[in-house]
Amino acid sequence: MKTISPSSSEIIAFLRQELEISENVSIKQEGMLNDNYPIRFDLIIEDDGKTYVVEIKRIVRLEALSRLGLLKLLLNADNISNYDIEFVMVGKRITPEAAEAAEKTGMRFIKLPADVNLEEARPKSSALSVKLTSPKSWQAISYLLKIKEASIRQLAIASGVSYGWTHATVKALASKGIASADRGLVEIADKNKLLNGIAWERPFEKLFAQEIRIAAESPMALAQEICLVCDEQQIPSAFSSYTAAEIYTGYSARHDSIYLYIERKNIDEVVGMFEVQNEGGTAVRIYAPDRDVFKDRRISTVEGVWLVSPAQALLDCAGLGYAGRDLTLRLVEIYDRL
Repeated sequence: MKTISPSSSEIIAFLRQELEISENVSIKQEGMLNDNYPIRFDLIIEDDGKTYVVEIKRIVRLEALSRLGLLKLLLNADNISNYDIEFVMVGKRITPEAAEAAEKTGMRFIKLPADVNLEEARPKSSALSVKLTSPKSWQAISYLLKIKEASIRQLAIASGVSYGWTHATVKALASKGIASADRGLVEIADKNKLLNGIAWERPFEKLFAQEIRIAAESPMALAQEICLVCDEQQIPSAFSSYTAAEIYTGYSARHDSIYLYIERKNIDEVVGMFEVQNEGGTAVRIYAPDRDVFKDRRISTVEGVWLVSPAQALLDCAGLGYAGRDLTLRLVEIYDRL
């Protein structure tokens, strides 16, 4: 008897027939439904507006339904309709307890032919490795820093991040000793560990694109001029790192440089609007963003320059590592008031 894997072409051909799907389907092996729910399944099949989430086991026991059940709960928690999603268990046989549970929870069981010798799939991690500095993870973490403590559900609602991703982020924080949970409330227990983790995951200098030097009365006067030029050319710009943190905290750290985000495609155009010199003047360090850093930017009231949001400034300053640690800690201290 031939042994085949759960992702073999024979299994997929069999499912095409059983599910009556077309030849033009999208099939992801060990895929996720989407980025909001970081749980892997054996197969994700998308066919003309219909999605099949498939788990394959030689023997389908009650515990085998847990991953599909968790996804259904997360979708319900986020008030997302699963009308066009079918949850499918595939196996050579199903135990009575699992069959009853599958029927009650709206899962479909498909029985494999008797002559199929199914190789057990290798264990899958319950979730993808969650990066603390990914846009959605940081959105949840930075909001937790602002409100101090919250349940996972409260944090998901308040931060605008899906419950599934918030849950995975909190789990990652707890596993690293960064967050703790008491009475169902999550809080950041070790800020230094968080900052160290950010510096390791997303070093700010990796985004560095170019440095230019421009004569100016002061770094802040030059920052104002750059913002004016960018606004006139309708080019998004925002200052971050030391520049933004100094303005937010009122704490002076660097006087010789300013730190600017501009989309890589716009850098040459902006640089061409100034008389650049080889030495002297004020250094303008330009960074190409790895996410949308402009959507929440704000104008500083006194200085009148575009700054990234406090959350983005904190992420970037933490990414400076120990070089910017004093300024970063000051930003953390006042973060809930920004």
